[in-house]
Amino acid sequence: MNFRETLERVCARVEGSLGAVIIAEDGIVVERHVANPSLDLELASVELVGAAREIRRATAAVDAGELEELLVANAGRLALLRLIGPGYYLLLHLAPTALVGRGRYELRRAAHELASEFV
Repeated sequence: MNFRETLERVCARVEGSLGAVIIAEDGIVVERHVANPSLDLELASVELVGAAREIRRATAAVDAGELEELLVANAGRLALLRLIGPGYYLLLHLAPTALVGRGRYELRRAAHELASEFV
């Protein structure tokens, strides 16, 4: 499976996409696609996956189950993170005006498609 093509397809289907990343929980980027070159995609992704790691630990501590999805919204951008396999995430960076629902839908589709590669 071509990971880059999957990321390109997700970004093409979500208006306002800035980029997408497949990233390990330890911060290692497996693949990336940058739709907006002004974004430091790798730095933003590493920081967000670090936050997801802490949230995953917190949800495990209270028996809330595995973290499946995380939305981070701020004035400059949105970030959607979705678990694709043990220790691996699909992360979509969006402009603040992007349609979050469409982004969630496309991430869910792509995560399902990629899941067999990250078992």
